[in-house]
Amino acid sequence: MKNAIKIFAGIFIIATAIIGYRNSFEYTYQLTFLSNSLCGWAIFIDGIINCTLKKNVPIIIYQMAVQCTSVVFFTCVFTLFGWHTFNFKGAFLFLHAINPPLILVIYLFLTKLNIKDKADYIKRIFISPLLIMGYLLFDYIRFLNKGELVYGLINKESLNAVSVPLIGIGFYLLMAFMSYGLLDLKLYVHKKFDR
Repeated sequence: MKNAIKIFAGIFIIATAIIGYRNSFEYTYQLTFLSNSLCGWAIFIDGIINCTLKKNVPIIIYQMAVQCTSVVFFTCVFTLFGWHTFNFKGAFLFLHAINPPLILVIYLFLTKLNIKDKADYIKRIFISPLLIMGYLLFDYIRFLNKGELVYGLINKESLNAVSVPLIGIGFYLLMAFMSYGLLDLKLYVHKKFDR
């Protein structure tokens, strides 16, 4: 049953990403598309290989991808305060508001987490943010070439040789803290419900 849920949820998430960007394929570099697609494929493949090979997608892939969709979700939450505007029409309602919590539920309840020791636990906390940091590096390199950030959430005039490393370090620490929270939440769910 868990694998069927993963397969259908993966197809659903991939489909919403494709439908949402079908008329604007040139924007598929956005974190919304990339994170939803990555999560959809990871969930789908995990369901398939667990059915056929009795193996799982490495949990670190889920941890990295869940963090990316969580960033999309929480950034969209800020639109409620008028900080920035996001598209919630059509498939974007799913990509921004429905898929991220769905992905989190799948990560929490339908994946297996095996932590060997305290060092493994700490390593996961500090490795999980690397994917989102890679995306921010891509966004910064794109900014240097095109003069604009993907979402424009940061005032580009404030980006300089001092602020960029400070923003990067601050964001990495924030993502490590989020990773710690997600990992502890997963451990709690694992202990409470996986018996």
